[in-house]
Amino acid sequence: MSHGDLAYSTQALPAHTDTTYFTDPAGLQIFHQLHHDGDGGESLLVDGFYVASQLSKRSYDTLTRLSIPSHASGSKGHLLRPVDHPVLRHDHSGRLVQVRWNNEDRGVLGYNWSPQDVSEWYAAAREFETITRSREAEYWFQLSPGIMIGK
Repeated sequence: MSHGDLAYSTQALPAHTDTTYFTDPAGLQIFHQLHHDGDGGESLLVDGFYVASQLSKRSYDTLTRLSIPSHASGSKGHLLRPVDHPVLRHDHSGRLVQVRWNNEDRGVLGYNWSPQDVSEWYAAAREFETITRSREAEYWFQLSPGIMIGK
């Protein structure tokens, strides 16, 4: 935990999108491995657009309508102020263009929300997480030195 962030630890991370706390998150990331001598280190990919397509209409609408704060505050002396964005973002023509999901970087929910909004958001989040963790959505693999994958 030298950086105060799980990404720099040996702890397994659940499916998530990186840099949810940026106004414009990373559009391309490349993963590679220089050396592997032991067990573990499996990687997980989930297609967020697939997960969105499997949601009930109510959950989809909720995750589109309600903005949630995301933040980064792990490294000593560094805090990225929360930005609020919905989990599902659409372009001007209504097409889904972005999925943001990171429970570890989620801020405090509910600012200016009704009690009904809070209840609906948690129900939608539960459905999103259930689909994300399904066999149909998860793709597990072991990187090998010399192999790169981009997302």
